[in-house]
Amino acid sequence: MRISTARPPVDAFTEFAALVEQHDGVEAFGEASHRDVREDRPARYMAMYEDRLIALACMGKEGSELAVHPDHRNQGLGRHLVEHVSQTVSPMRLWSHGNLPAAQALAASTRLAPVRELRQLSTLLQDAGRPEARDDVSLRPYTDRDAEDLVAVNARAFAHHPEQGAMTADDIPASGGEITLALAGDDVVGFYWLKRDPAELYVLGIDPEWQGRGLGGWLTRHCLADLREGGASTAMLYVEGDNEAALATYARAGFDVARRDIQYELA
Repeated sequence: MRISTARPPVDAFTEFAALVEQHDGVEAFGEASHRDVREDRPARYMAMYEDRLIALACMGKEGSELAVHPDHRNQGLGRHLVEHVSQTVSPMRLWSHGNLPAAQALAASTRLAPVRELRQLSTLLQDAGRPEARDDVSLRPYTDRDAEDLVAVNARAFAHHPEQGAMTADDIPASGGEITLALAGDDVVGFYWLKRDPAELYVLGIDPEWQGRGLGGWLTRHCLADLREGGASTAMLYVEGDNEAALATYARAGFDVARRDIQYELA
């Protein structure tokens, strides 16, 4: 076996990630890890190779993720990756997508405790219609000239969110998707950001001064209508498990919990 701390080749990583996802029914590596590898962003790695990549830990600014090839499990490789991550990054924040039984067992055996929950919600779109117009807010598509305003309102909306609140102007085109701004006069007071494949409400942000005025639900309905008119039959999104206000908004819009992702830290 060969062990490397270098960034894995993009093709090898993509093939490995797809194989693990197909076997487990859920991805092991999220968007951040894919961007870290693809764009060579600052991150650290531990990769194990035989004739191919058989185990990998990705340690980026948005947390760590790891996986072991299905044919090489129950051999202690997962524990070895966890130990390496714990000695490499501090604090250690390790994501388990779907929190599968094997991940729970590994967490228990390595003294990892759950500290954060990210819920994936989903809904059917057959009844997704547009809400009535508002007198106080208008909508228009985002343009590159709006980057500074979007970053500013995003920072205010997600001031306590460890990843989304740190978004920069460079992250906007790199993340893809379509953004619609909500404006009160000339001021950006909110936005929704959607993706088409799969259909996702990627981000919905409301300026704190405008929270509690029904703007979140109004923008959610516009986003779902956009996705339905684009041909999607279902939509999904991610939300923090302790964000009660957002969970209530999305429940009213017809979303149900599809899965839970858990972030672990050393107990």
